[in-house]
Amino acid sequence: MLKLDQRIAEARQKFKKTGHTHHLVHERNMRVNFGQRVAPPQSQYEKIKPGDVPNPFPGLKNDIPEMEYKDLTSDILTGAIIHHGALIVRNFFGNGIVENFRKGIDETFYESSKHFALDLQDKPTEPIDERSPWFRRQLPGEKLFDPGSVGFMLMTGSVWTFLSPAVCHDLLKSFEDVNLRGLLDEYFDDRTCLSFNKSVLRRMDPLGHPADWHQDGAFMDEHIKSINLWVALSDCGAGTDCPGMDFVPKRLNKIMPTGINKAKYDWSVSHESVSEWFKDCPPVTPTYKAGDAIFFDHYNLHVTSYSPEYTKRRYALETWFFAQKHAASNQSPMYW
Repeated sequence: MLKLDQRIAEARQKFKKTGHTHHLVHERNMRVNFGQRVAPPQSQYEKIKPGDVPNPFPGLKNDIPEMEYKDLTSDILTGAIIHHGALIVRNFFGNGIVENFRKGIDETFYESSKHFALDLQDKPTEPIDERSPWFRRQLPGEKLFDPGSVGFMLMTGSVWTFLSPAVCHDLLKSFEDVNLRGLLDEYFDDRTCLSFNKSVLRRMDPLGHPADWHQDGAFMDEHIKSINLWVALSDCGAGTDCPGMDFVPKRLNKIMPTGINKAKYDWSVSHESVSEWFKDCPPVTPTYKAGDAIFFDHYNLHVTSYSPEYTKRRYALETWFFAQKHAASNQSPMYW
């Protein structure tokens, strides 16, 4: 591990000195290559039970706890996930960082749209810059994605973070600047890795109709340890004109039945099912300021918010992390 860390650090240092894009691409490619060495879970780990860890928010019921990120510890994060299913953290990123990521997402969408237009043999409005740091879809090693899926994701307002060497570099540096790496290593009691498939840049327009609910564990490997960090880059959620996310504010310890009761997909949960199963714990729609975030794991049941009152585009960052010894191999672990 130390030798791999040194090689990545050298690539970062070279980029800092020269500003050359190929050092960013080299750093990204090393994370992809090294991530392919992560083995699938070999055994089931002993899950933490509610009685094993204190509830850091004992007076809270049927809602998602929240706190300032600067005060967060791994024990609080563990307790919040185990007892409440999620944790909102305020002021995860400051305004300057938020604005830089919004600009980076715009650049990435612009460059990726040009590539997709070329795939369809349409004439792009401008020449593709093969040296651009914002979008490089050629990855080393095994095939991680279907190139056609890039276009589909674009239409739904998403681009994989690792396809943008510039944003990926800035994001991991920003995570390290706020000591997220140390927090998650303690949370997992293991080295943290990321997911290619589940690390996504979002620039999403309001939904035209309600979407189904889902748990991300419905399409991940078994015996995994995960945490997702969703960062709002727009003011969004309840009381705003921009869609956030709805959550069942309850800890779930299993994957709920999917594809039933009018569900649209075999992996999704219908609104009818949620209404039936959680009468005593109705869904909530948190409000976020740009820079606020929420942590949850693969058991959390959630959905993108829908309302005719939502009229503005939402920017966000979504990054899934795994314990390296219990990573979802079908979500393509990346080295961190």
